[in-house]
Amino acid sequence: MEARNESLTAMFPPVEAAFVGAAWVDARGYIPLGVDAVLFSSTIDLNGWTMNDFTFGTVQTQYQDPGVYTSTAVSAKTEVIEIISDVPITLAALAIVKDNLGITVPGMMGSNQDFITILYGNYRLYVPNLSLGAFPGFLQLISSGSFGSKEPTASAELYCYRIVKCIGVPGETLTTPACRIGLFGAFYKEGDIEYMMRLKRSYELQQLQS
Repeated sequence: MEARNESLTAMFPPVEAAFVGAAWVDARGYIPLGVDAVLFSSTIDLNGWTMNDFTFGTVQTQYQDPGVYTSTAVSAKTEVIEIISDVPITLAALAIVKDNLGITVPGMMGSNQDFITILYGNYRLYVPNLSLGAFPGFLQLISSGSFGSKEPTASAELYCYRIVKCIGVPGETLTTPACRIGLFGAFYKEGDIEYMMRLKRSYELQQLQS
């Protein structure tokens, strides 16, 4: 069978969070990640393809988040990261990713993740724009960067994560728009040796993460 072009999509809901007690509490399905962040996770199911020995190769990616980021937190900065990996990342490892935001990201030097496993990543830093008096709480993007290997994968699932980090105190709020990430590429069949080596490496990396 010839290669088949396909697009894979990761969807993240908006954040509608209030700081209650000692953590952010969100109404859209995010869970607290420590006291200063929320996390949403999902998967992309590739079982139907991998059962027939197909590999997916990413050629191009697309990021969409139309909307406005806002926060009443006096701590000011808000950091956001999205990750798509072909091995699962534990909550403990995600907490380390969160703590290292602004310093390093998964797959880069100083991180605990193998670069090959990180198919896609995007990091952004927002700060309040106090000059817009008519829009209190408006957050302005001041830094962003993409990362990831786009490495072909034979994994049966892709693991998608979004972390939104902001130090808050009781009564403060944090909102973000929904987000969609597209991976555009193709499913294709490799030679037996290449495919078995890719499966072996994927298994070994999953054991390291567990």
